[in-house]
Amino acid sequence: MSPFENQIPIVNSEDVILLSSTSSASTSDFKPEVCEVCGDRVNSRRYGASACLGCTVFFRRAIVNKMQYRCLRDQNCFISHTYRCACRYCRFQKCLRVGMQPSAIQRRDIVGPRKTSRDEKSRSPDVIIIDAESENFLQEWASFQKVQFSEHLQYFIDHQVDVAFHKDNSDFVKFRRRARAADVNIMLKLALKQASEWGNRLKLFKKLNVESKKSVLAEYCLAFMLIDQGLKTSKEADLGIWLLQNGSFMHPDYFFGLPVDNTVFAESMKVKIQLHQNFVSELLHCVGNPFRKLEIDEVECAALKTILLLTPSCSKRAIYAGQEGALAGFYQKCMEELMEHSRNKDTERAAERFGEIMLLIGSIRCGVKTIYNQTRVSDLFNFMRFDDTVKEILLT
Repeated sequence: MSPFENQIPIVNSEDVILLSSTSSASTSDFKPEVCEVCGDRVNSRRYGASACLGCTVFFRRAIVNKMQYRCLRDQNCFISHTYRCACRYCRFQKCLRVGMQPSAIQRRDIVGPRKTSRDEKSRSPDVIIIDAESENFLQEWASFQKVQFSEHLQYFIDHQVDVAFHKDNSDFVKFRRRARAADVNIMLKLALKQASEWGNRLKLFKKLNVESKKSVLAEYCLAFMLIDQGLKTSKEADLGIWLLQNGSFMHPDYFFGLPVDNTVFAESMKVKIQLHQNFVSELLHCVGNPFRKLEIDEVECAALKTILLLTPSCSKRAIYAGQEGALAGFYQKCMEELMEHSRNKDTERAAERFGEIMLLIGSIRCGVKTIYNQTRVSDLFNFMRFDDTVKEILLT
């Protein structure tokens, strides 16, 4: 059943008359009370209606944070346990219809439950799951992205790749070296690692089996890597240069940055030189230049990464089958916050900017195809040797 069909009323528990059972009746004959909003198991009636924990928390957050929701359809969305995240406007309106009272929220609810030091110590950042009911969905992703950015250089150092750039006393980059085969291999391993970490913070992805995750990551890790590099290139590099995560660079001119003596090999490397030029030029055209023109920021990068994870184009189209309601909730939450971010960044051109950012999805996928083709050709003609982990995901 689609989450966008007309709402089907759920039986109100107060309208059901429970008759006294005889001594021979089993307690299993009684059905548990259901949430009047979504039909899940009831947790309490603290705000004036029988509600599950999820709807109770949702209602409290909506009132405390004075949220203003919008329905993208006809304000009559079907709200059930499966689809309750698909439309927050209709879910909130149903909370009010079934009798949940904003006035029932006490000061303790506003402050929130106190955390003990034991709770805080037992909570590891490695197991934090970001859900569609997070108050600042994209900001949470952007914060996690910042942590991942801070790991880039150390990851290359740990894998014995030397520093790719030098800065002067004014923190200005005075030297960058060309990207080498070792940089490319470590870059791809880093992308696999961090894209997987990103996915596992999303409930939808975390529930997938190993094979399904592998199918998604084969494309997604490249898109994830392109977004990171596109942001770095747009903010740090001169025109015509593409940067990897560790600051090493690629230029369409294969010999850019090489000693002059190496040009004697040009005749015997025509195919490799042409492939390299086409490859780097396409990355700049698809991702680098658009990111620079739009001045894409960290929050917008986090949104692009999340949207691409929610909408994989791998062969298994129904990759999130059985989780359609949650998928719709995550996607709408991401869209709403991206639109709000666009509005805050450029009020007059908010809708236009939002549209331009969404068009980047297609450009990034073109960049993914370019990397995939370059990787396969390089492996086929032995232009470079790839790490076994990279081969397992990208080349099998």
